[in-house]
Amino acid sequence: MVKMVYRFFSLFIIVSLFIFTIPVSLADNTPTGALTGKVIDRNNMPLANATLQLQDSVYNVVGNAISASDGTFTFNNVPITGFDGRDVFRVTATYIVSGKSYSDKTEFFWIYKNQVVTHNVQIYYYPPSNYGWLTGKVVNANNYNQYVSATIYLSNGMYDFVSSEPGDNWQFYLPAGDYQVWAEHNENGKTFSSGKSDVHVNSDDTFTAVLTISLTGNGTTLHTPPSAGVNVVHGNIKQKNDAPLYGATVELCRVNGVNFSPISSTTSDVEGNYRFNGVNTSAPSESYVVRVTYNFMGNDTIKVSDPFTIYYANMLNVSHDYNVPISVDFTDSGSIEAVTDPAGASIWLDGADTGRTTPFNITGVRAGEHTCSLLMDGYLPENLTFNVPSEGTYRVYKVLKPSTGDVNFIIKPSDASIYLNGDLVGTGSTNLTKLQYGQYSYTVGREGYRNVTGTLEVIPGGHLDVPVDLVAVPGLSLTYIGYLINSVFESIGKLFG
Repeated sequence: MVKMVYRFFSLFIIVSLFIFTIPVSLADNTPTGALTGKVIDRNNMPLANATLQLQDSVYNVVGNAISASDGTFTFNNVPITGFDGRDVFRVTATYIVSGKSYSDKTEFFWIYKNQVVTHNVQIYYYPPSNYGWLTGKVVNANNYNQYVSATIYLSNGMYDFVSSEPGDNWQFYLPAGDYQVWAEHNENGKTFSSGKSDVHVNSDDTFTAVLTISLTGNGTTLHTPPSAGVNVVHGNIKQKNDAPLYGATVELCRVNGVNFSPISSTTSDVEGNYRFNGVNTSAPSESYVVRVTYNFMGNDTIKVSDPFTIYYANMLNVSHDYNVPISVDFTDSGSIEAVTDPAGASIWLDGADTGRTTPFNITGVRAGEHTCSLLMDGYLPENLTFNVPSEGTYRVYKVLKPSTGDVNFIIKPSDASIYLNGDLVGTGSTNLTKLQYGQYSYTVGREGYRNVTGTLEVIPGGHLDVPVDLVAVPGLSLTYIGYLINSVFESIGKLFG
């Protein structure tokens, strides 16, 4: 009996241990991964003491963390239950400062078993931008479903345009604050207005306004709307010797704190000029600089202009033409004096048309080797390679050689037709001038005569005589009889001449 009790008790202990150790064993064998990252603000600066949650695909929280002083965080032992060894997760972050909470979250991303994944969290709305959006539509006061074309004015001088197309909204990106906004619609020589509305724009928020215009009544005196504005930034770059700097890389950069963000780039021309057309800003005004980069003696030399303000293109009572001259403190150029006989040849420098014709002195040409072509219709091109001395002048003088020649056809009979490359160019003896050099095919023909064909070559500046005496086709035609009579008289003339 005692043995039976002992055996039963032993079996009970073994079964109990098996039952209670099964889930522990299974839990210990669950695959895991890890996640590291950094909490950053809208300027990519780290945020310390941010509260983070790791959520699975159904938003269950599977981990909590707090960012360190450098913004970093870690989630270890992240359970991976996917059959392919991965699961999707996202991270939420909350940052509290001065009693105000700022939160953001990532998109869902994969974490893999036995791997460490890096994924940052950006709290985009911290620090506050102090800018927000003002947007809206313009509708008929008597029919809110009817959109009205209009010019929208803002109390700070900005304006925008909307059409009558449904869904066509206006918008402004503005510093947080109070504004007045109104719309004007012109029709039949009159102006219909919405009246002014007071609005408040919050930081990192959007205020939507519906402006209504009544199209009934007589309206008011026509107020012509302004045209769409265009910002232009331009200037001239000069070297230390006051010569223009040609071939410099010029960038228009937006100022972001202590950083410069290039938004457009060009190259200075032979006169040192540069130009940026249609520069757009989203805010009422933004700060910019012009940055010039030039390789001087094997090193990139950079010169940055003083900051200047560019206004929103559609803004009243401000200038939209920005002249930003720049001077560099080195000299790396000479000049090319090009003269031709005859004058008027186009000057091409390094494969680009300078827009100048001979005689002309091109200044501000980079010291060193250059190619130059002198081109003029009717003359052979002159191609040169030379070195321009620093602070010196390279002189080019060329007598241009004609690229054309003359061909004189001496024809009998006098009413035979002349064809050159298939085109009729004359009748009877004809002197063709200024033919482009090269080979041509010709045909001389007349009814009742055998055609004469051949080829000729026009030599540049040359003159070529081409005598052609057609032979009549035998027969009793009046043409042939005339040919015989003419031949007889020519023979008699030769005998007694």
